[in-house]
Amino acid sequence: MKSTRTFPLWLVQFVIFLALFGLITFSVIQELPWVISFDQSIQQFAFSLRCDALTAIVNPLTYSGNWQGVTVICALLLIIPKTRKWFGLPLTGSALLSIGCYQPLKYQIERIRPDAALHLVEQDGFSYPSGHTLTSLLVWGTLILLLLHYHRTAYRSSLTSYQLGPAARFRGSVLHRPSPGDGLTVVLCVFFAVYLTIMGLSRIYVGVHWPTDVLGSWCLGLALLAPISKLIQRL
Repeated sequence: MKSTRTFPLWLVQFVIFLALFGLITFSVIQELPWVISFDQSIQQFAFSLRCDALTAIVNPLTYSGNWQGVTVICALLLIIPKTRKWFGLPLTGSALLSIGCYQPLKYQIERIRPDAALHLVEQDGFSYPSGHTLTSLLVWGTLILLLLHYHRTAYRSSLTSYQLGPAARFRGSVLHRPSPGDGLTVVLCVFFAVYLTIMGLSRIYVGVHWPTDVLGSWCLGLALLAPISKLIQRL
């Protein structure tokens, strides 16, 4: 009887999103009609939403994705001994991975940004892919994966057993009850997921990126998060 070979889920996700990134990148380089139509329609919709109140919110948000902000956060997590190993190193690694991906791609593709007259913030360099979008997705996406993994393993087993005593190790019903940290973990994961999504959209709103810059960065980021999630599970 022949055995059916199955591919791991993370590898399937990696291949799918990487293929989508490759398709978008090829379309951007070739300036295919769908890219021009997609960019113009989404850009016009984003600009139609512009108002003083929304701009006052979006501008600081998009600035929070600058390398200075990410560097400060990673540095703080590395300095604090309790967060260095479990958060500082993984998030710093994801930030460096992002830079190592989007910087060479920008100078290889050399896509020009939208007209400077449309910019609400100062931004130079090439456009594709969006560095802010990719970095936010990798850094905060990695943090979401870490929070879920640590909560599922360390919190439920080690902390619960420690609080209730050695007998709790043999009381499976206790270990499977909802813990006080469940709600907080969900709230944090939702918050970071919303933040990294809005970060990409904000780059379109402030006029420094084409929509396909953001779309391509999302696909590349999701492709890279697939092996990262597998690495977190193994380590």
